[in-house]
Amino acid sequence: MTKFFKFSHYRNLFTSGHPRTLRAKKNILVSFISRIVAITINFIVVPLTLSYVGKVEYGIWMTLSSIIAWFSYFDIGLGNGLRNKLAEALATNDKETAKIYISSTYALISFLALLMFICLYIAAYFISWNKVFNTDTISNEDLQKVVIMVFFLFCTGFIFKLLSSLLQALQKYWIKDVIGIIAQLVGLAGIFILVKTTEGSLFNLCLIYAGKTPIVMLLASILLFSRNLSYLRPRILYVQLRRALPLINLGFRFFLNQIFYLIVSQSSLILVAQFFGPGEVTIYNLAVKYMTLGSMVYLMVLTPFLSAFTEAYTRKEYEWIRSTINKINTIWILTSVSTIILMLLYRIFFRLWVGESIQVPFPLILGLTASSIIGTFYNKYSLFLNGIGKIHLQTYLLGLQAFLFIPLSYLFYKLDLHLLSIVLAQIILHCIAAYLMYNQYKKIISQTATGVWNK
Repeated sequence: MTKFFKFSHYRNLFTSGHPRTLRAKKNILVSFISRIVAITINFIVVPLTLSYVGKVEYGIWMTLSSIIAWFSYFDIGLGNGLRNKLAEALATNDKETAKIYISSTYALISFLALLMFICLYIAAYFISWNKVFNTDTISNEDLQKVVIMVFFLFCTGFIFKLLSSLLQALQKYWIKDVIGIIAQLVGLAGIFILVKTTEGSLFNLCLIYAGKTPIVMLLASILLFSRNLSYLRPRILYVQLRRALPLINLGFRFFLNQIFYLIVSQSSLILVAQFFGPGEVTIYNLAVKYMTLGSMVYLMVLTPFLSAFTEAYTRKEYEWIRSTINKINTIWILTSVSTIILMLLYRIFFRLWVGESIQVPFPLILGLTASSIIGTFYNKYSLFLNGIGKIHLQTYLLGLQAFLFIPLSYLFYKLDLHLLSIVLAQIILHCIAAYLMYNQYKKIISQTATGVWNK
């Protein structure tokens, strides 16, 4: 009887309540399982990769992937704009507008991807890649070939990754996560085959890492648009840029925010490479991977609420929003505790994970702990504001952060704080963001926001 009661209790958790909340719970459950698998794969891949190419080459790949992340935001915000406007159209059951948004976005992204690759292909021959990666262990010609190949695969995936925005708008996050897991498994299989059958090669490594996502996203797009999502399949007939202007306008605001955010978040590895060399990139990157385990799970729980907030705000269901944020606060406290536990256990973990070859300094771990806790605090408010399209204040905030991040990092670097230099700059900027995002949320939810607080 007790067992049956417990089973019923957990079953009711996913069968009773607000339909929007139930969708979020189901997405979170599947996403949680997927993320655990992804984290496991990621930690298996790292020592395999290090044994295949070594510390310096791995650091070069990490730096290159960071540079590629810059270009992933060059969709001028169309992915985020599509997600928000498509969610609004579906909330009002306007399927005609939804089709126009999807088809127009695919057309624009395809044009941007082609233009971007042509420009990058030409520019690649005029850049000293040895200077970019701060290394002379690999010839500039070989680095050039790697960069061009990675850019090609990136631009291809640039188009197909729009499927993720579509699935987010439909609140089918679990499908997006399953696709991600399949891509991770393809990458793991590829690296394993390389280790067993070839000598260490940076080109082969980058081919596997950069190619796995575009290939899997292409196959997933073909499968979904021919079946479950056939009613939303992109068609030339529905490409109407004039009617898609609201999406483009919102997308451009997201684009500005992404560029500013990019300078703060994705330039870290580039700064480490320039300040300390590619070898230290590996140490910094592995430390970040470890200390963000808790926040990764937290963001996994958070993300399914993005389009749910859009839907709830469109329908003026403020009480549901307030109640959901309060529940997320409890999850944030648990995440913070888990992050502190990770900090205390880091030496044991790294010894088991990569042995004695990688020595991570405790000040870096301590700084990453503080950065993670503060960052996850305001993530929920930022997510809510992104979901409802109130991002003007974030634009000003992120612009300020972009202006201050590199000078602050350089200042701490000159104070001889080593890798902690980058993290201290992030902590200061996180504190400013936490204060402003929280206050904007309070004003909007109490319907007292005016001026920039309500834009």
